[in-house]
Amino acid sequence: MTVIIKPKEVNISREVDVLVVGGGPAGIGAAVSAARLGMSTLLLEKRGFLGGNITACYVENCNWFLAGTKFSTHGLYAEIEDGYRLEYGRSHDIRDSGNRFSSEYLRIYLDELMEKEGAPVLFHAFVNDVVMEDGRIRAVIIQTKQGPEAVSAAVVIDATGDGDVAFAAGVPFKQGRDKDGYCQPGTLNFRIAGVDARYLSENGDKLKDIGRKFEKDYLSGRTGLECKRKDLPFGRLTRAGMLSYINYPCSYKIDPTSSADLSRGERECRRYIKQFMNYMRNNFHGFEGIELASIAPEIGFRDSRRIEGKYCLSRQDIEADRQFEDAICVFPRMYDMLSPDGTMTGDGALEGEGNRGHIFVHITGDDDRTFQVPYRCLLPVKTANLLVAGRCISATHVAESGIRAVFACMLTGQAAGAAAALAVNSKLPPEKIDVKKLRETLKAQGLRL
Repeated sequence: MTVIIKPKEVNISREVDVLVVGGGPAGIGAAVSAARLGMSTLLLEKRGFLGGNITACYVENCNWFLAGTKFSTHGLYAEIEDGYRLEYGRSHDIRDSGNRFSSEYLRIYLDELMEKEGAPVLFHAFVNDVVMEDGRIRAVIIQTKQGPEAVSAAVVIDATGDGDVAFAAGVPFKQGRDKDGYCQPGTLNFRIAGVDARYLSENGDKLKDIGRKFEKDYLSGRTGLECKRKDLPFGRLTRAGMLSYINYPCSYKIDPTSSADLSRGERECRRYIKQFMNYMRNNFHGFEGIELASIAPEIGFRDSRRIEGKYCLSRQDIEADRQFEDAICVFPRMYDMLSPDGTMTGDGALEGEGNRGHIFVHITGDDDRTFQVPYRCLLPVKTANLLVAGRCISATHVAESGIRAVFACMLTGQAAGAAAALAVNSKLPPEKIDVKKLRETLKAQGLRL
């Protein structure tokens, strides 16, 4: 059966130079970058706060893989780290490793940042449709409780993470690994209170010891838990006895763009949380008196749609550190792909390409290998006034596991925002802008190319 949706005449409520859809790291980078270049901008976010997976999914430890290496953050991300640390310090964290945000403080910080930068934000603005005219996006449609609303822009940047705008515009895409389309699992992080903070923090970080023992127990079949997850990342530990996240409950073989699959994943992960709470009380010293403090507002994903762009970044490009004349960012060579099908017996080698369990190629202290991302990965094959930033840029599934990190998403977002500004100023489509001028602009914004 089908139904016919009757045409509606919708008023264009706003017109801007650059419209950014999605308020995660990529969208923040794009909106700030364009605003700093004098563009009238608007950032649309479906939730009631910014930050994307950092805040909505409790992914507070964004750059753990840089610790002890030769690499450091740069560009807007480094500015945010420094500014946040100046105001909120260590976010009450008494663990020694890493620099973790508080997802709650970060919401406030990002509100203030966008206001300072002159980059307006519209919350509760869910976008899943566009109006096309002559191969261009004439307007983006926001679904609201008062009915549809239209926003028009010279250039639109899709920073939704799922490529929602590009999909609505008819841009071809790929999703998941080639052989079966499976993406990395969805994870529903949760927060607990009542741990024995003194015991867990004195004389070393006992949370790391717990994680190592749990992996051994899982692989030997001793946990009896239903969830297929052997590693156990923990977040901030506070003197008040709060663990800010436990990155554990995973749902496999689900489509991140399917409401039915998302519903199954949310329910499945909440069941795992209930099981794991009991397991922790009975098996982890220092967890005897814990209580469930909160569950992340939504299940978080590491990949979904990847748009078809003018160039597709590949594993071979990363391994060869291929140099591109239109490079818009450089990133440390790494891969982090959780098993798409729940196989826990893989060795983490790159050669498995996600078909034999997970991939985990970490940066070591003496490793200085990097790779470049070309501007063409941000340019869809269709839709003249659209740019894409973040994890849904044009890349293979394996390569995406190397550019999905929060810091990398903000870098591509900054590049998209600068490119959009150049396109508006030169009255050219993003594909036709002067790439040399784009690179000069990005260098001036603090990006290393």
